[in-house]
Amino acid sequence: MKKRILHETSLLAALLLLFCACSGLALNYNESASDTGISNTKTQNDSINPVNVFEQVWNLLNTNYPYFEQRGIDWNALHKVYAAKISPTSTEEELFNTLSNMLEHFNDGHINLEAGKKRFCSLVKVNPKMEDFSWKLVIDKYLNKSYKTSPDSMFFYGWLTDEIAYMRIRRFPTKEVIEKYIDTIIGELAKAKGIILDIRGNPGGNGFGVAALGSRFADRKRLYEKNINRIDQSKTYTSPTYHYVEPLGPIQYKGPVILLQNVYSESGSDAFALAMRVLPNVTSIGENTGGCFATYYPEKLINGWTLSMPFSYVVDQNDFCWEGMGVPPNIRKLNTKEDIAAGNDKVLELAMDILKVDGHIRKEASGSLKEMKISLIDQFVATCSAGGVQSAVAQLEKSRKNNPDGVYLSIQEYGLAFKKFNQNEKMDEAFALLEFGLTAFPDDINTLYYLARFYETVKKQPEKAKPLYEKLATLKPNFPWERPFVAAAEKSLGK
Repeated sequence: MKKRILHETSLLAALLLLFCACSGLALNYNESASDTGISNTKTQNDSINPVNVFEQVWNLLNTNYPYFEQRGIDWNALHKVYAAKISPTSTEEELFNTLSNMLEHFNDGHINLEAGKKRFCSLVKVNPKMEDFSWKLVIDKYLNKSYKTSPDSMFFYGWLTDEIAYMRIRRFPTKEVIEKYIDTIIGELAKAKGIILDIRGNPGGNGFGVAALGSRFADRKRLYEKNINRIDQSKTYTSPTYHYVEPLGPIQYKGPVILLQNVYSESGSDAFALAMRVLPNVTSIGENTGGCFATYYPEKLINGWTLSMPFSYVVDQNDFCWEGMGVPPNIRKLNTKEDIAAGNDKVLELAMDILKVDGHIRKEASGSLKEMKISLIDQFVATCSAGGVQSAVAQLEKSRKNNPDGVYLSIQEYGLAFKKFNQNEKMDEAFALLEFGLTAFPDDINTLYYLARFYETVKKQPEKAKPLYEKLATLKPNFPWERPFVAAAEKSLGK
């Protein structure tokens, strides 16, 4: 067996798990410096100018952030305002607070600044503490303290009445985890007159888990989202990954489903709300979801702090971007703090009333059937398994030539497929995919680097690696996982 030779794993491939969640709300950035490791006097490293750190943060977002327009951010104006507040003598606390104040304008749960134990999340809520939902109230009053949980305690389910079932999704685990138990759960609830799915307070999770759960309620394959990435050195977003919800598993529940959502339903829950709203058997009740959709990544700053930010652009099946707004419900209904304190979940009660009187009526979701495309990468992987590498390569070219409008090529899926081939020591498949990637993404830093390494270590053809390194050395990396590859190319060329 050929052993894996490309031991370096691209951080890109590791990060391309869709719809990662903002992991909790920010700490209060007004807490005392002594509790956080932030210095009140001078920066801990006197050689690092706070002005340079500020400029690094501003430039990183200026280069990579996709949603300035959607979130109403005049980034140049904010630079003038906040740059004036930082000087070479600013303390770490002053720098952290100034950056936090600037980042707060985004109101984006995927923008986070971390300095030691101190953390700021850009997401701003009127009520940082969720007061419109109480899980204890649901358990005690509506489930009569009788419910079951999934093995990972991410799903809770039971019966509200003899005919109405309930499932709370606390967070979305991976597709592989969900598929270990979801069909058993659906089987137990299959005879319900209606099912209520509750994602209130769900901060997100794994994007593939979103589709896996949605598939158990799908009537047919439907498009619900496009996650679009930049290719190569361009700032334009031209490489979409199409996300579909389609029937999977032995059972699909096609009866009435009501989704409960609130502003604390974020990230993966935003995506799940999009997926469920294209299904004609689903009605949503509550308020707009949190509105944080994109894949995000961490960037290490020159002073050791970490800035996390989105780098993909997400739209629904009709190409509308809900970033910053959140997915609206079909029926708006809110609980007040007083409702919950009085022991009444009026949102849940409305959902139950609708199901009791057969009031659930939905129309065909517009746009969900307009782009039924085949993933070239999924097709390549499947054909490799069934017919071998050469057949897979031939199928790629045939599909691109004969059915250009019916297929799509995603750089996200491409990166993940290469990573999987490499990890499973399928070197022929990995090499064929890289060669295809060079034609499809000729300026992709990851492709150039790994293909050059392949020629050096596997093919023993350093003469073919050299032109790849030469091209790689001319490119400007935008992301942290690309910089070591460019540096390696320069080192190989003796620069």
